Amino acid sequence: MSLFNNLLWLELIVYTTLASSVAYWFHWQWKHRRFCELAAKLPGPKSYPLIGTASMYTPTYDGTVKKLIRNAVQYNYEPVGTWIGPIYYVSVVKPEDIQIVLNNSKALEKGYLYSFMKSLLGEGLLTAPVDKWRKHRRVIAYSFNIKFLEQLYPVFNEKHKNLVRELKRNVNSTEPFDLWDYIISTTFDTICHVAMDYQVNDKRKKHEFLSLLTVIADELVKAVNKPWLYVDSIFTMYKSFSDLGKNLKTINKLPLQLIEEKKLDFKSKREAMKSFEGQGENNDGTIKIRTFLDCLLLANETDHDFTEADVRDEVITMLFAGSDTNGTTECFCLLLLAIHQDVQNEVYDEIYNVVGDSDREMTPDDTAKLVYLEQVLKETLRLFPIISVFTRQLQDDIKLSHYVLPKGTSVTISPMVTHHCPLLYPDPYAFNPDNFSPENVANRHKYSYIAFSGGPRGCIGMKYAMMSMKLLLAEVLRNFSVHTDIKLADVKVKISDGFTRKVGGYPITIRHRDKRPSYMQNTTFLKS
Repeated sequence: MSLFNNLLWLELIVYTTLASSVAYWFHWQWKHRRFCELAAKLPGPKSYPLIGTASMYTPTYDGTVKKLIRNAVQYNYEPVGTWIGPIYYVSVVKPEDIQIVLNNSKALEKGYLYSFMKSLLGEGLLTAPVDKWRKHRRVIAYSFNIKFLEQLYPVFNEKHKNLVRELKRNVNSTEPFDLWDYIISTTFDTICHVAMDYQVNDKRKKHEFLSLLTVIADELVKAVNKPWLYVDSIFTMYKSFSDLGKNLKTINKLPLQLIEEKKLDFKSKREAMKSFEGQGENNDGTIKIRTFLDCLLLANETDHDFTEADVRDEVITMLFAGSDTNGTTECFCLLLLAIHQDVQNEVYDEIYNVVGDSDREMTPDDTAKLVYLEQVLKETLRLFPIISVFTRQLQDDIKLSHYVLPKGTSVTISPMVTHHCPLLYPDPYAFNPDNFSPENVANRHKYSYIAFSGGPRGCIGMKYAMMSMKLLLAEVLRNFSVHTDIKLADVKVKISDGFTRKVGGYPITIRHRDKRPSYMQNTTFLKS
């Protein structure tokens, strides 16, 4: 009798479980019916119940980006739909559709994957929800005003001359050296000075911060490929019982020390800044000096909703984005110029035509004349976009060229995919600065190039980035010629800590520059 009762109970449990599973499945199908209807229309790899698109699961972020590229090629660069567990992603590649998404007011919310980066960056401009992003962007917009940035040229010139002095240690050595440590140290010192009026004199602290920045960001990006960490409670436990939690506490030391020290300076400036409201101009029309951090501290004093945590989040976001993105691009660019000596000659000739053989400091007028150098930088960012993928979470329906994406869709946009689309760039894996000649730019859709994203939530630091990178590269190239034995085909990239990096660093050799136009120099340059 007991065995019979046990069998009855077992049978009841089985039937109840099956019935619950079926009910849950139908409920899930009904709740996600619009995604399911879209999934039936969109091209994409096969998906399975609960699991989603199994082929999209990869152990590394590199693998995910490669899958996006393969899907784009396989499905002729049309929108591709994939399920990652219960989340429906649509990958958008063509510039016409990218423009629709990035310019839509209902597509300003960052995707769920950015939630991991909040552990490091908090809710700074890069990761903040829309309402906070709008408010913070208004607060700091002044510090990215081009007139304000132009007043900082003495700082840029000082930092870049320091870089040249450091690089001289490697002149005429036959052994290649890695550019990275030199460049990242310079870009970090520069962003600290121009954005915070702060100098990190303790090299140990600077090294610790930069090292942890890479380690933590890499760990958080890896979490994207660990679906079990999408559960908040599990991710919180993971942080508590791993080195990630300890590292997150340690990395805050420098930003918090920086903020506390600058608060004291800010108080002494506060009275002088009381008259500084609105456009921020003196009576003679010149811009008053007010740093990025001053803007944050002023907001913290005058707006009770702008908290000290907000100040910290924006500071660490600026330190992260303002040093690493520039530094990586500059390293890639110098390496590409070392590989393509003919392009390096043309860049140097342009610099020579602007400043001659003098050692005078660069000015805003000089930078505006470096047109070909800007083409080279843009082509560098086309080949090696620093941010390989970004996502947006739709707050309402959006109509693309041929499909309507329902509210709640996660849209994936990959500069790495779009920038290498042969429909937009002939021979897309070749290095060709003429891709950004005025004629070619005019004949191509504006959103074919999205290295700085686009639309209202595009990168606020784009002008700063281009200006500072042109200044650094011009200073290096007017003093040295750069060389390497590797070829473009040898350059392999990895997507780590959220950024595109070159595997094996950026090895070059340098020689003192013969300060004459390239056609007058004795040095023989070999075309690649």
